[in-house]
Amino acid sequence: MVNDHLEVIDSLGNELKEGLLDVRYLPEKRALLVLVDKALIFKAIEALNKISGGEMHLTTISGADLGEDYIELTYFLWLLPQRLRVIVKTKLSKDDLRVQSIVNIAPATVLYEREVYEMLGVIFEGHPKLERLFLPEDWPQNMYPLRRR
Repeated sequence: MVNDHLEVIDSLGNELKEGLLDVRYLPEKRALLVLVDKALIFKAIEALNKISGGEMHLTTISGADLGEDYIELTYFLWLLPQRLRVIVKTKLSKDDLRVQSIVNIAPATVLYEREVYEMLGVIFEGHPKLERLFLPEDWPQNMYPLRRR
């Protein structure tokens, strides 16, 4: 269990190849920080679920507009058998805020993806019900409260 993170890194490298942009182990947090190409976010989460033998827990998804030309998406996961936290990040160009939904892998994602959609305008392709969650019905279309102008 001491070196489980090395096995996870190897497995991800084999699955994602050049789509695995960066991976770092953070020993003080017993966590992996993983950066992947947006086209492979589904495959990355699917691989992590497989690595954990289906015992992966998605804690949350967050999105952030840091004032650059992209939106950063962050997926916070626990691989239970490995007792390892995994933080998966990807960047979406503001010109193309589309990414594949992971609802089919982690059903709890339904609400998290809706929140990121509503607050930042990220389109989760394949989401079964991508609609407003918190904002009132009369909120203007294409106005996202957490987007920098």
